[in-house]
Amino acid sequence: MEPGRVVEFIEGRRFITAVVSRPGTNRLQVLSETDREMSVSSGRLMHVAYPGLNPSQSRNDLVRALREISARRARLSEEIGLVELWELLEGEGEEFDYAYLAELCWPAPVNPDQVAAAMRAVFNDGLYFKMGSDRALRHSAEKVEQILLNRSREEQKEKELSEGGEWLRQAWADAPYDEPESRDKTIQILKEMAVFGQDAPDYKLGQKLLERAGLGTDPWKPFDLLVKLGEYSPHQNLEVIREQISLQFPPQVLAEAEEVISRAAWRDEERKDLTDLNILTADSGGARDFDDAVSLETKGDHFCLGVHIADVSAAVRPGTALDLEALERATSIYMPDMRLPMLPECLSEEMLSLRQGLERPAFSLLVDLTDDGEILDYQFTPSVVKIRRQLSYQEVDESVATDLMLIRLRALSKALKARRVAQGALILPLPKLNVYLTPEGELGVSLTLWDNPGRAMITEFMVLANHLAARYLMDNGAACYYRCQDEPTKRVVSGDTDCQELFPCLEQRRFLHKVSWSLEQRPHSGMGLECYTNLTSPLRRYIDLAMQRQVRSVAAGGSHLYSQEDSAALMSRIEIGVGKAMRVQFRRRRYWLLRWFELQGKKEFEALVLEKHPRRWRVYLTELMMDVDLPDRSGLTIKPGDCISVRVQKVVPRDDVLRFELA
Repeated sequence: MEPGRVVEFIEGRRFITAVVSRPGTNRLQVLSETDREMSVSSGRLMHVAYPGLNPSQSRNDLVRALREISARRARLSEEIGLVELWELLEGEGEEFDYAYLAELCWPAPVNPDQVAAAMRAVFNDGLYFKMGSDRALRHSAEKVEQILLNRSREEQKEKELSEGGEWLRQAWADAPYDEPESRDKTIQILKEMAVFGQDAPDYKLGQKLLERAGLGTDPWKPFDLLVKLGEYSPHQNLEVIREQISLQFPPQVLAEAEEVISRAAWRDEERKDLTDLNILTADSGGARDFDDAVSLETKGDHFCLGVHIADVSAAVRPGTALDLEALERATSIYMPDMRLPMLPECLSEEMLSLRQGLERPAFSLLVDLTDDGEILDYQFTPSVVKIRRQLSYQEVDESVATDLMLIRLRALSKALKARRVAQGALILPLPKLNVYLTPEGELGVSLTLWDNPGRAMITEFMVLANHLAARYLMDNGAACYYRCQDEPTKRVVSGDTDCQELFPCLEQRRFLHKVSWSLEQRPHSGMGLECYTNLTSPLRRYIDLAMQRQVRSVAAGGSHLYSQEDSAALMSRIEIGVGKAMRVQFRRRRYWLLRWFELQGKKEFEALVLEKHPRRWRVYLTELMMDVDLPDRSGLTIKPGDCISVRVQKVVPRDDVLRFELA
């Protein structure tokens, strides 16, 4: 191709007119209408005009001529009625060269400018024809309709971006604003970004909204915007949303619960009347769902201990809406700022809760024992009970030395514990850190002391009930969810330690195996028992409800409710719900704990040095019974067992950042 030829190519979504200054085999050196010298591949050329320009002209003259050609072709392209061409060519084929299109618009013969104009018209429109390098493809009516629909959507998206971005900009600046038509959609996009981050389905669209609003790329900006707009609280629980845990029970479930209450079918069942027994409950102060109680009778030279569990199986039948919802939730979730029960409150806190002075359906374990804890006989039976006393653990602690029944219960619980310790139980009564919010919104922390008389006593009787339930199912060849733990790899402390000497107890934790579930009977070394399950909290845990149903079916003398295969399938579903609940519970508690640390400022905490890790030390905050990490700075001379003082160096609750430094 000789110098002087006028060519056109596409650059940045527009036609560029240029003149060839130096030809080549595959690439051409050209001067463009924008006064740029460029190297262009010959394959990019869309149009070549004959004749060309005189290459000996000055650069300014060439550029001026190119601009005139480009402007002339642009004006000509506007004269072309593509709709009329599209309609005229219906049934005439699918592909047409640009010269032919030009001939349909102007009298023959057509010139290079008119051919180039036809090409530009097709390129700029893109609706009725698809542009090719030398031919135009006529779109079908269906294709035109689809393109129009897509363009309408793009226009709507642009409108939403423009209006939504401006709305967010004004909202962030606390300026007066009018809500756009796309308000709800924009809010939904922001919520998904706040919860799922980059995994949000419309994350890229959300980023564009923030860019239009001039708010940058801070990952917490969507959350902060939602707080400003009143859609979220400053402490919104994102974990519940992320795990898709419902805060409310479906109407069908609530209706079924009310029907269960009004029908009260348990009153027509065959049950042992235990309403004359002196039965008491002991729970944390403020408890509302009482699912276990105890009684104690003297029978000659031994005792009859009663462990009475709320009979949830009497109200929640397998396969019902109530049951499926409970299975979906799998467990109640307790958080500092929220409580999500497994069952509707009308059941868990009313009809099934073992409340003082009211007859309630129970599933009772009656155990004959000697005063040193030897089991003589036991039976499980559906029952009717009436609670005489509803005590808190603190009330038990205050009366355990003077109340005859409590004295006997305490002595019996100690005997049962001693037997477990003799069988290898390894009990580490390390206090548990609690984080709470008062009704007034005050944030605080406290410790649960497991070895206080009231809590330790009730715990021991629940351990007994869970053990005997597992043994009962094992002896009768029924499927059971066994709670198991292998022997520790090393024993540092004795089984009945009170952990007054803290370091050995903390050291012992390193050698413990995780507790797990199994459908095959295996011992629980921590409990010192050959078999163990969970039965005593059916209001709060689905596993306990399943085991209550299974034990009850065996006690009734009929077929076992759950086969081994049924139990395996059910456990798979329970584990999903429990996993979600534990993640929410842990992260929410962690968030509020870090908020508490944030309020402590530069307060110093006593810490016990535990062990060295790469680039860090593991230490234990003795005031809070909590493990934390301390960076291994140069010059730091500490060793396991040392007592040191630390303080918070950085805390960012939203990002789960908590760092300590030496005080």
